[in-house]
Amino acid sequence: MYKNILCAAFILLVTIHKVNAQTNTNPGLKSYLKQCDILLQDGGKWRSKNPDHDPVKEFSPSYFGYEFTKGINANTLLLKIAGYLPRRSKWVVLWDGYYTWNQQKQKIIYQSVNIEGALAAGESERITDSGMTLNITITSPDGKPDRYREIQKLTGNEIQSANMVQNAGKWESKKTTNWSRLEQPTGNLTFMTTRDGNFEIYSMDTKGENLKNLSCNKAIDYAFSYAPDGRLAFYSNRDGNNEIYIMDADGKKQTNISNHPSGDRVPYFSPDGKQVMFISNRDEKNGEIYVMDADGKNLKRLTSNGYFEDAAGWSPDGKKIYFSRELRDLKDTSANAPGNGEIFVMNADGTNETRLTNRPGFDGGPALSPDGSKIAFYGKTADGNYEIFLMDTDGKNMINLTEDPMEDYSPSWSPDGKWIAYTKGDSKNYDVWMIHLETRIKTRLTTQPRRDESPFWMPGK
Repeated sequence: MYKNILCAAFILLVTIHKVNAQTNTNPGLKSYLKQCDILLQDGGKWRSKNPDHDPVKEFSPSYFGYEFTKGINANTLLLKIAGYLPRRSKWVVLWDGYYTWNQQKQKIIYQSVNIEGALAAGESERITDSGMTLNITITSPDGKPDRYREIQKLTGNEIQSANMVQNAGKWESKKTTNWSRLEQPTGNLTFMTTRDGNFEIYSMDTKGENLKNLSCNKAIDYAFSYAPDGRLAFYSNRDGNNEIYIMDADGKKQTNISNHPSGDRVPYFSPDGKQVMFISNRDEKNGEIYVMDADGKNLKRLTSNGYFEDAAGWSPDGKKIYFSRELRDLKDTSANAPGNGEIFVMNADGTNETRLTNRPGFDGGPALSPDGSKIAFYGKTADGNYEIFLMDTDGKNMINLTEDPMEDYSPSWSPDGKWIAYTKGDSKNYDVWMIHLETRIKTRLTTQPRRDESPFWMPGK
C-alpha cells in the first residue's frame, strides 16, 4: 500500500503557488503550476482509471482517489488518500499527508502516517515542466525502513505515476498507474434556503459559489422546476394562500398563474415548457394532480381517488407522469397524518396507473434520469432514516445510493445524468450535496447553519 501515499504528489505544488511571488522559480515550474491550478479548481478530486488495485488489509476498494483540503498555512497543505468501497459506498482514509514548501532548500517536504501506523518522510529531487520526483523513506510500525521513489508526470487532465524501488543500488520501475480527475459537473443549481429568515429561492454554481436570491419576497417561496427556456415555476403564499408562480431565470417577471383560493403547490414544467403540473386540494381535502397551460389556461384534473398525491414529474419525452401517493385511511384528511408513500406512474393524460414500489414506510420525490432509464427517489429504511434510492422505471433493480446515517431527500439529476444533487441533514441543519453515481463520491455545496434544501438543476448545463 506504500505506493498509494504518493499518488498525488503534484498537488503539493499548489502550496508553492501561494508563495510563488517570493521565490525564484524557473519557467518550467510556472508552467506546471498553471496546469495544476486548472486541474485543482474543482477541489482536487482524482481517481485511478484502472479500478483493479491490490486489496489493502480488509479493504477491497474499486477505486483509489485523493483530494487536498485547505492549507494549514501559506506553505502547507493537507492531503487525504482514500479508497472507495462499493459495499460501504464511502471513502476510507488510508493516508494523511502533509506537504510543505521549503523556501530555503527550494524543495517539497513530505510527511504522513497511514491507517496501519507506518510513517513516511521525504523531499523532492527535481521539478520540471512535465513532472517531479519525490524520494520517500517509509518506516513500518515495527521500525523497518524502506526507500521509495515516485515520478509524477502531468499531461492535460491525467497523471502518470511511476512507482520506483531500489534494487542493487539502482532504481527500477515497479508499477505505473494512470490517474484521472473526477469529472465535475458544470452549470448552476437552484435551491430553497432560510438564510434570509424565510424560505427563498437561490441559485448557485456547482461549487457552491456565486449565490443569488431569485425570489426576494417576505413570503414563503418554495419548490420549483424549469422550463427549457429557463423560466422557473414555484409556489408561494405571498397572496394569502399557496399559488403557482412563473418567473424568468433571473428572478424577474414573477407572475401568479393559478389564482385560486385553494392551496396549489409543487409545480413541474412539462419537457416542452408548454404545461405546468401541480398538486391542489381545490376539489377535495386531499391533494390531487392537475395540469394547465403555462399561462394558467386549460386546467385539467388527472387523478381522483381520495388519496394524497405528491411530487409529480414528467418523463423526458412527456408521455408519462411519475408521482408519489400516500396510501392512508381516506377518512383521515389531516396534512400531517402518517401514510405509506409509494411511487406510481401513469400516462400523461391520467390513464393507466401502475404502482412501482411496495415497501413499508414513505417513498416519495421521484425524479427521472435525463435518458429516462432510472428513477431517483427518497425513502425510509428499516432504521427510520431517509435515503436516496435508484431503480429502473419499472420498479426493478432498486439500490440504496446514499447509505448515510443522516436524512437524505429531494434528488435532482444533473443534465448529463452523472450526478444527483440532494438534501442532507438532520433536525438542526440541512445542506445541499451532490453524489457522483459511478464512484459514489459525495460533495457538500452549502455550509450555512440554516435549511438549504430541495436542489434543482438548471436545464442544459
